[in-house]
Amino acid sequence: MKVDEFITSLQGLSVDKANEHIYAMCGVVNYFQDDISDFVPFSTDLSDEAKKEEFGDWQTNPDLAHSVCSLLKQTGFSPDVIVEPTCGKGAFILAALDVFDSVKVIYGIELYEPYLDDLKTHLLKRGLENKKPSPRIILENRNVFDYDFAQIASTHHGEKILVIGNPPWVTNSKLSSLNSSNLPTKTNFKQNKGLDAITGKGNFDIGEYISLMMLKAFSNNKGRFAFLVKNIVCKNIVHEQPKAHIAISDIRQWTINATKEFDVSVAASLLTCNFGGPFATVCSVYDFYTLAHLHNYGWANNLFVSNIEDYYETRDCDGLCPFEWWSGVKHDCSKVMELRKDSSGRYINAFGEIVDIEDDFVYPLLKSSHIGEEIIPGASRYVIITQHNASERTEYIKIKYPKAYAYLNSYSKELDGRKSVIYKKRPRFSIFGIGPYSFAPFKIAVSGLYKHARFSMIPPIEGKPTMLDDTCYLIGMESESAARITLKILNGEHAQRLLHSLMFSDAKRVINKDLLMRLDLAALADKYSARELGVTEKQLDDFKALFTKDTLF
Repeated sequence: MKVDEFITSLQGLSVDKANEHIYAMCGVVNYFQDDISDFVPFSTDLSDEAKKEEFGDWQTNPDLAHSVCSLLKQTGFSPDVIVEPTCGKGAFILAALDVFDSVKVIYGIELYEPYLDDLKTHLLKRGLENKKPSPRIILENRNVFDYDFAQIASTHHGEKILVIGNPPWVTNSKLSSLNSSNLPTKTNFKQNKGLDAITGKGNFDIGEYISLMMLKAFSNNKGRFAFLVKNIVCKNIVHEQPKAHIAISDIRQWTINATKEFDVSVAASLLTCNFGGPFATVCSVYDFYTLAHLHNYGWANNLFVSNIEDYYETRDCDGLCPFEWWSGVKHDCSKVMELRKDSSGRYINAFGEIVDIEDDFVYPLLKSSHIGEEIIPGASRYVIITQHNASERTEYIKIKYPKAYAYLNSYSKELDGRKSVIYKKRPRFSIFGIGPYSFAPFKIAVSGLYKHARFSMIPPIEGKPTMLDDTCYLIGMESESAARITLKILNGEHAQRLLHSLMFSDAKRVINKDLLMRLDLAALADKYSARELGVTEKQLDDFKALFTKDTLF
């Protein structure tokens, strides 16, 4: 009998009686919530792209769901209870019914009701075709953030629980921009302070939030956790373990091909761990398809590293950089603040306007795309610099540089309308990422956008210090000799091996200040002789003497 025929046969029965028949057939509790005639099988509107985006609709394909369950079974795990907190159309529930014979009860929670209707229909279809007894299946149309998972944990204490699923691959900021109701209660989830909470570190992945909800709710139970998540979620969970102390063990990350499985360009994995046991601070990484072990990452010697094995071979150079690394200039108005030169040497802005401005206000500019060569010979762009530090008042511009003031004022709408909150209550025409280091004649620079750490030396260009944009990190140096030695050391084998053991190549920004500040240049310099660095003994001694100073910039 087909599903629609079976539903038709129930017409005229009370909801309670109809639900009894369906429970006997497929195990679903309270299949109908209201009038039977209102139920439409396979009702999901897949053309509603906005709704799909709001609910993080990267549905798991049946083959992947089946492979995940089979992998768990191969490890010898057989659950009594299955919980899927964002079950969608139920690929994991359906796969688990095929793979595991031990399951007694299944909980599926989903906010988007048409998905639950589809899942119910598939379960009924399965029951009509398969006369085997079905476990008790409880499906609830609820928001995961309001659901009491502690009740499930308490009810099934002592039983083996599998928490499985594919939570939304979307951030809280993205959902907020869609005016979505599918959000947790507003909170500073990561407990960031000050500017970090304002400028992006307060943004978090909804999948990470739900993962932590589940790990904490079931950490005192027996069983296993298995979620498909972005790699950054796996990393963040392991990174926070020394503070969170979540009782999970045997953390494993099984890398998948998200392009193949979900048609999205993002690094993702199956994250698994056991509930209970001493809290783990290391994650073992495997290939999901070949099961080959790739490497381990996590905490080593109270430091977080991307490859523990490689790190132990280079850890003597992991410390504190004696020089400060800084971000480049941030202005958030490139069409006005960034210029080019035409064939006549005149400055031109992005609107094609000739910019007549005092030359003292304009500096050569390099961006991430320009970084890579060991020594950068020139620049094709220029940037207007309005301050020598971020707190400097800017009223002087009108008096000392009337051309610059007239130009900036003519674009007051663009400059005064910059959206970032960092410009609020700041001097007019202000910029960020500016300080004494910006005006150092020589700089060592690296891009923060790429997955490799290739350093460049930036000399003065056209007789002026060269500025870098805010996608770059830099050290300012007075001496060309010191800059060349630093460049040689940072591009050398020892520094590069250390960086590779610390860098997470799938991070949003692979290179960051925290990482760079761990490069102990003093320890790295001791790995080389003057001859290997191509300098005299005196030049090397002078370079090492810089380490005893408070700072260059």
